[in-house]
Amino acid sequence: MNSGYPIGVGWEAQTVKNGSRSSSATSYLAPQFVARPNLHVLLNARVTRVLQTASGDFRKVEFVQDVNGKKFTLTATKEVILSAGSINTPNILFHSGIGDSTTLSSLGIKPTHHLPSVGQNLTDHPLIFFSFQVNSTDTWETAERNATLAAEQFAEWNTSRTGPLIDPPTNQLGWLRVPDNASVFEGGRDPSAGLNTPHYEVIFGAGSFTPPPPTGNYISISPAVVSPASRGSVTISTNNPFTAPLINPNLLGSPIDLFIMREALKSCLRFAAAPAWNGFIISPVANVSLKSTDAELDSFIRQNAATVFHPVGTASMSPKNASWGVVDPDLRVKGLKGLRVVDLSVAPFIPAAHTQAAAYIIGERASDFVKEIWN
Repeated sequence: MNSGYPIGVGWEAQTVKNGSRSSSATSYLAPQFVARPNLHVLLNARVTRVLQTASGDFRKVEFVQDVNGKKFTLTATKEVILSAGSINTPNILFHSGIGDSTTLSSLGIKPTHHLPSVGQNLTDHPLIFFSFQVNSTDTWETAERNATLAAEQFAEWNTSRTGPLIDPPTNQLGWLRVPDNASVFEGGRDPSAGLNTPHYEVIFGAGSFTPPPPTGNYISISPAVVSPASRGSVTISTNNPFTAPLINPNLLGSPIDLFIMREALKSCLRFAAAPAWNGFIISPVANVSLKSTDAELDSFIRQNAATVFHPVGTASMSPKNASWGVVDPDLRVKGLKGLRVVDLSVAPFIPAAHTQAAAYIIGERASDFVKEIWN
């Protein structure tokens, strides 16, 4: 799947060690790193703003440890790295006065730097949770409904890190394309990165990803658009930094994305109808089938579209002298000194893949920038 030619179905790459997930917290903040004298981790703290210093640099951070409590500030000697993710990074920038000046002024926020692209270009992977009833008891539902079996599985994992709980929900993924000559792509509007890049993903699971009916067993064959054309936004409605931002993912806002999702759903239905599944797959849970019209499928998709939780792009990187975008290629906020953004909000395009590895690579690349400039 990491060869550059991912089209097809295969085993999913996973960050699992000794039966447990190896996350950024357990790896980058593992005990041997947390023990470093130059690393301090402050828990239960929430950043509200980045502020200018007397020199004009944005090297000061305002934060709280209680929403109704005292505000604290810290000033960096060299620079501040904002790494709050594709939702909260633009939220913090807005409340710092960094964004569209007219909009910020209308909310009672003093503009400090006019940067209209903040919060724009939100991109995510639309997903349809789709399952089929099966003639089997070897799915998640059996343990979910049997407390004794669930306790046995947990005990096995807890004592020896073996058994079914060492596996993530998915073990195989499919990466596929719709026909290159599809009419929706006329005029060169294909949103994928090229012929070796998937338009959609199929996520397999030995159970229902959503709460299943009270009886029966299920498998999931769920489609997701991984090269979407739609773009949404993150905005704010108040000058209170503790008010949740307004998120408009604009899923399926582009006709291309709806077309790809429809074709992906048809692909899942065709796959489940293959002779190999005779006697195993009973029927889809949803009231759609290969006999459904495009209009019926579109209606189902619009009513059930969700997300794979891969938001990117709201502090997008652009060329050094571009008049659009939020950060330069070195991830420094355009037109400012002392402030860098390092998270998936800087990605101008969403990877046609799960975003964990991309997030790590952005962090590793940024660390090289920092080490290079500060020796």
